[in-house]
Amino acid sequence: MEDALAAAGVVDRLTGSTLNGQALSAARSRFESAKQRFFSALLLAMKLPSLLPAIDVALQSDQSAVIQLVTTSEALLSRRLADLDAADRAELALDLSPREYV
Repeated sequence: MEDALAAAGVVDRLTGSTLNGQALSAARSRFESAKQRFFSALLLAMKLPSLLPAIDVALQSDQSAVIQLVTTSEALLSRRLADLDAADRAELALDLSPREYV
């Protein structure tokens, strides 16, 4: 992070002093936000291998499965769709995993 800030001219490469306080604050905020989204998606993905069989067991036992979605990934989906042209949308294959945040 520090190297990226220096390369972008936000901090002085030699002294480490801040050259642009607003840019530094915005960069750190975006980094922390991306980090939180990544770990949120990662934790959700880690739950799926046990969640899906539990749903099957409940449904086979004539029980209901109630699942609370913490996120729908709607914002990520909207960004991915905006990047596609009409031909790409015809053959839609999107990756909504936390890979983008890495």
